[in-house]
Amino acid sequence: MNKKNFAPTLFPLNRDMQKTWFVTYYDKAGRKLKKYGRLNHLQTLEERLIEAERLIQEITAPDRIEKERKIGLAGQMSDLLEYKRPFMRKKGYQSYSSVLKGFARWYISEASLKKEVAQGDYIRYLHEIGLHKNTIRGKTMVLKGLVNQLIKKGLQTTNPFEEEPLQKKVKAQSKLPFTANQVTRLKSYMLEHDSQLWDAVEFLYYLYLRPNELRQLKIEDIMFEEWKVYLNGSVAKDADVIYKAIPVPMRSHILKYASYPANYYIFSEGGKPGATMLSRDHISKRHKKIMTALNFGSRYSFYSWVHTGVKNAAMSNIPIKQLQLQKGHSDLKMFNEYLKDLRVDDCEQLIADFPSI
Repeated sequence: MNKKNFAPTLFPLNRDMQKTWFVTYYDKAGRKLKKYGRLNHLQTLEERLIEAERLIQEITAPDRIEKERKIGLAGQMSDLLEYKRPFMRKKGYQSYSSVLKGFARWYISEASLKKEVAQGDYIRYLHEIGLHKNTIRGKTMVLKGLVNQLIKKGLQTTNPFEEEPLQKKVKAQSKLPFTANQVTRLKSYMLEHDSQLWDAVEFLYYLYLRPNELRQLKIEDIMFEEWKVYLNGSVAKDADVIYKAIPVPMRSHILKYASYPANYYIFSEGGKPGATMLSRDHISKRHKKIMTALNFGSRYSFYSWVHTGVKNAAMSNIPIKQLQLQKGHSDLKMFNEYLKDLRVDDCEQLIADFPSI
């Protein structure tokens, strides 16, 4: 292969601003590779040519570029993180490192275009590329914390992440519970087209199980004499041993499982218990197909059956503490917030029985 073929080349050759820009080159093994950098985020020809030159230098002189990476704010933050690494949990370090690498790539590119990077520029850049507010908030907290530690050490005087106020975390919106009419429609359809799926629905509705817990349940986990379902630490999401009480309306429906071998999975292939565990999203996907067939929107999902069970039980005046234990929430305050999301605090009694003046 001719040596000049290894030289990086900027495309498009005619520098058309309407086309995708990239630098193509060959590695030592002869493989053709591409680098995009921030080429397609820049608006002027001059800025793109400067960024292209930086990419070409990164390809042809990686040692020098690596040395430059260690200069300035991004380098100081990187050094600080490596110093802290022995005292951090593995997942924590990986999370911080990922955030810092994203900032470092932007910072080095931005610093090559202008002498001084203005405060708040990176946060504004994250908004421009369309990241969710919660994602931006998380990245900001990590970077702000690292720079504050540099300030305490006297290595920085200002924090570029102080100017932009942290966005208030946007609360995730729960899937809606089903109404009584919707339950009737879904039950009728499932019993006709997929009766095993309706069995799965009952486990979510009465026991508040997560779909991934459901698929791992075995016959031996049903304690018929005590009318409880046992979830060991490897099955339960939070690695705790959990016992779920089986309500009376469900008991007659699960007696059919008593005749199967204890080591069989309750939900397996062929619509009945068996030795094979279903794949992680198998049941959820079957439920989604039925939802699509019946024209349900995206605000509903397989997990909506848990919300439906909790809401119906709460509206039937079952003590909140008992529902909290069955759901598995660690404290009552957290569970009360969950009930608010389900609109259980709709004040029906207040509306109906409020005394007239």
